[in-house]
Formats: sequence, structure tokens, C-alpha cells
Amino acid sequence: MDDDILELYPNCGQFHALKGLYLQQIPTRNEQPFLYTNYITSLDGRIALPAADRRSHEVPPAIANARDWRLFQELAAQADLLISSARYFRQAAEQEAQAELPIGLSTEFDDLRAWRIEQGFSPQPDIALFSTSLDIPPETLQAYADRKIYIITGGKADPKQVDKLTRETAARVIRCGETRQVDASQLKTRLGELGYRRLYAIAGPSVLHALVHGNALDRLYLTTAHCLLGGQDFDTIVRGSKFSPACNLPLRTLYLDRRMPENAGQTLAIYGH
Repeated sequence: MDDDILELYPNCGQFHALKGLYLQQIPTRNEQPFLYTNYITSLDGRIALPAADRRSHEVPPAIANARDWRLFQELAAQADLLISSARYFRQAAEQEAQAELPIGLSTEFDDLRAWRIEQGFSPQPDIALFSTSLDIPPETLQAYADRKIYIITGGKADPKQVDKLTRETAARVIRCGETRQVDASQLKTRLGELGYRRLYAIAGPSVLHALVHGNALDRLYLTTAHCLLGGQDFDTIVRGSKFSPACNLPLRTLYLDRRMPENAGQTLAIYGH
């Protein structure tokens, strides 16, 4: 059955198709940029565990699944700009990155790339990298030469590193804040001045912490796979100092997908504005 996603809230009992479930959810005419993010987690809050070589973390195979990946790509299809991290590009240099940045080029996402063109969007969203150290292998950016690339860093970023990256790549450096750390409270203003309105953060827990701390996050899409993973070395969706006050994200919508992971299922929750 195609319509096998059960809505639990607010319209309990309605069924939806997985394909297209998250399309056309992100505001397109908002005056200020709208920033959203997406994670998949286990019931015990694990989004990543050590990879087999233990040099990096990866999404656990027990929770990674094609149905969640489809929704991840649908959210990317609506973005003007992807916010990633320097860590992703360092992993790419070591051939440890888990996948290309969306939208994926496989045939299963042909419809999403065509949908962007129909909406009048560019073929692929542009890219912005969060980085304090500016430790970014320049050659890894060449794979995305068809997109505009920005490097977001603090106001006191190492000028030698800035000069090196601007000389060796086509990336543009954007400074936010007065220290080496990125002040995300300035982020949406700076990106809005460049014409971006739909910002999709696909980075790790440290970047999400910076976004929340800077009051920049508008919406969280959270898939929870119904399994327990355990382990003492793991990532959860946010890492950093305590938020004071707490970041409140009211529930907007909740779905149940009983197909994946096999013999477990997953809930698809949308929080925030």
C-alpha cells in the first residue's frame, strides 16, 4: 500500500504516501530566512556511533534506512542553501564521508531534481560550511564547483587560513561574531542579505548547538527508529553547554512509519514553527 504513513497528530487516523510527505513544507516567501534541520535517532538518543575503523562516527546501520533517506532528500530539495560542516569535507578527503551532499544524483531522486526546476529553483542548493579552524581540504570543494560555496567562521578567524582558502578555492568567507567562534545570532541576517530564504542544516551536534544558542533554529525534523543501541561513545543531536533558557520546540506533526527499520518501525516528528 502506497499510503502507509499513519498521521498520529494533529489529524489522527489519516494515511499518507511516503513520497512527497515532506515536500512543500518549507515557507517560500518568508521575509526572514527560515532555518530547519533533520536527524534520525534511536530510542536511546544515538544519532551516530563509532565506525568500524573507529576513526569517525557514522549513522548506525540498525537505524539508517532508505525511507528516512528519502525524506532527508525531500527536505534538501526545498533548500536554497545547505549548512554543512568542515568535518564533512575532512571526512570526504579521507573517503569517510557517508554520502554526497544532497540532492543525490541517483535515479531515485530524479523527481526531486525535476521538482526544483519546476519551482524555479537552481538545480542544486548552494553550500555553506561552519568552521572555526578553517581546516578544510581545498580539493574536496571541487566536487561542488557547480554551486556557490560559503565558509562561515568567526570574526577573529586566522587570516592566513582565510587567505589560503580564498586563493585556492572559489569559496566566499562570511564572518559572524567577534571571536573565533561563529555567532549564529548573526547568521540568518548575513545569509538573508545574500538572498537566501530556506536554510537546511545537515551538520552534526556542535553546529546544531551553535544554531540553537544563536536562536537561529526554526524547525526540527526528527525520525526516531524504535530500537535501543546502547554504547558509551556516541553522538546525540546536540552537544555543548546547557541552554538557558531551554529551547522550546512545540510538536507540529507526528507520523508513524511501520515499514522501517524492519520489525521496529519509526516515528516522524516535526517540531517548531
